[in-house]
Amino acid sequence: MSHALAAPDPGSRTRVRELDWLMLAVTVLCCLGLVMAVSVQSVQDGGDPLQAMKSQGAKLVAGVVFFVICAAVRMEWLERAAPWLFGVATAMVFAAALFGPEWNGARRWIPIAGRSFQPVDFARLALIIVTALRIAQAGERLGELRGGLVRVLLPALLLSAGLFMQPDNGNALLSIVVCTLMAFAGGVALKWLVSAACIAVPAVVVIITQHDYVRMRIERFMNEDPPYQVRQSLIAIENGGVFGQGVGDGWRKLGYVPEPHNDFVFAIVGEELGFVGAASVVLLYLLLGFVGWRLVARIQDPFRRHVVFGCSIALCIQAAANLMVTTGLAPAKGIDLPFVSAGGTNLVASLGAVGLIGNAARSGLTDDS
Repeated sequence: MSHALAAPDPGSRTRVRELDWLMLAVTVLCCLGLVMAVSVQSVQDGGDPLQAMKSQGAKLVAGVVFFVICAAVRMEWLERAAPWLFGVATAMVFAAALFGPEWNGARRWIPIAGRSFQPVDFARLALIIVTALRIAQAGERLGELRGGLVRVLLPALLLSAGLFMQPDNGNALLSIVVCTLMAFAGGVALKWLVSAACIAVPAVVVIITQHDYVRMRIERFMNEDPPYQVRQSLIAIENGGVFGQGVGDGWRKLGYVPEPHNDFVFAIVGEELGFVGAASVVLLYLLLGFVGWRLVARIQDPFRRHVVFGCSIALCIQAAANLMVTTGLAPAKGIDLPFVSAGGTNLVASLGAVGLIGNAARSGLTDDS
């Protein structure tokens, strides 16, 4: 298990300074999300910036509340409750797929009191927790087929089955990739991971290509003919130049770039804040990933270490997937940009993931200052 995440010296006692940088990056990204929501949604809501600020502000407040809950809950309780949390969250994913309202050919939402939410974001968070628990419990059995690979990746396969049913291919693949990386970092034998990939990849390709829109997006990407939304995104980014058109002054959001407040918000960032603003956003996500890596290398407890790794890698992969789609480096797929997109469910779950990172780091490291 030479590739396993290394535990630090048990005698080391260091202040957790990395959490300050983590909170700085997340705070700036959330503030940017609020600014972009006002810039974009004020146009969509009939030019009412106050209404747009109230709407996004309410989502931020809900996210902060969930952040506090995840940061304060005892990690020992979370270990015991992990299977139940995952079971409830996965059941909601299947419930949405079977009984949820259909929109754009998919059933991904659960309506509650006149509003709706996507359970996938909370289910993925629960998946990370239960996967971290299974890696910690497996111990030396991680090198086995049944005790390692099957045990660790079974929850991811179960959740992905529900997501493929909706269908939500992007989040299904994201969940599989995150848990596979957690398994690799945790010490699951590489030979079993490669063997599983040889079986899973063709199966996933067959599943996702059953949908005509997926085949069309892949064909356009392979033929260097990006779909309409990606072309408009690239035009918006190009229009931004070095310093951008100015906050609120971008015009590609006026019916040109689809989902400018959500999936393609980075295009509006590029147009209104330019290369400098767009590059700053990328650097903030790199900082988030670097902080996660630093914390992982220092936390001794296996469960806490893999919770931090899973949450960090999930946020970074989701951000990378969104940025690649927005810039034409990947086939179009609706995935939110963490903390910046206006999607309320994803914002709340992402802030919850940050709360878990801080919780695991504080309880897994000692501070003598």
